[in-house]
Amino acid sequence: MKRFFIAVAFAAMMLVAQSAQAQYQQMIPTVSVNGSAQLKVTPDEIYISIKLDESDTKGKIPVLLQRKEMLSALKKCGINVEEQLSVQGMTSEYYRKRGSLAATQYELKVGSAEEARKVFEALDKAGVANVNITRAACSNIEEHRAKARQAAMLNAQMRASQLAEAVGQSIGACYEINDYSTDVEYSTRARVMMKNSLALESADAIEEAEPEVDFEQIVIKYNLSAKFYLNTETK
Repeated sequence: MKRFFIAVAFAAMMLVAQSAQAQYQQMIPTVSVNGSAQLKVTPDEIYISIKLDESDTKGKIPVLLQRKEMLSALKKCGINVEEQLSVQGMTSEYYRKRGSLAATQYELKVGSAEEARKVFEALDKAGVANVNITRAACSNIEEHRAKARQAAMLNAQMRASQLAEAVGQSIGACYEINDYSTDVEYSTRARVMMKNSLALESADAIEEAEPEVDFEQIVIKYNLSAKFYLNTETK
């Protein structure tokens, strides 16, 4: 029985100590802030869709010949077709008057807007019309995410320091960080346009103009919250 009372007394003392510690922590001055960062990076993985379709020429030019012209055009502008070009799908549709017309879908991966511009120009000269940019990405996106995360934390620290300085204080150690970005937010858009398109007035000028491929940069956004201790000594 004596041991039982001792155990009860010890438990009560622990509860009192924990309550006192919680009250003490609540009395410690702190500052809570949000941190954010935005980072722009240039895409280095650009994917181009190329479709060879016999129906585009009403069956006059077979897919095999179109493929030969496509490969020749790509090699002329420095494309490694074995590594950068892949087949995405093949179809064949039957027409009563013309028989069966085939089509083949390709995906080409290039590393810059300039390389994409050369591809568009070469394929256009080769008579390949169904060419589109499908997506753009960054090969080392995780490294840029880490930089954005660190920048967001530094932003939170700067905000906390500014708030503390406004009341003549300074911040101490950071004791809590909440990372509430479930995933990095990024967006990209690609567009193909003609140089000086507003100034073109004749068909000859349009033919001489080179296609220009321009990409918006990928925007990485990161958000978090952090809590810092406030030093009690005023400046």
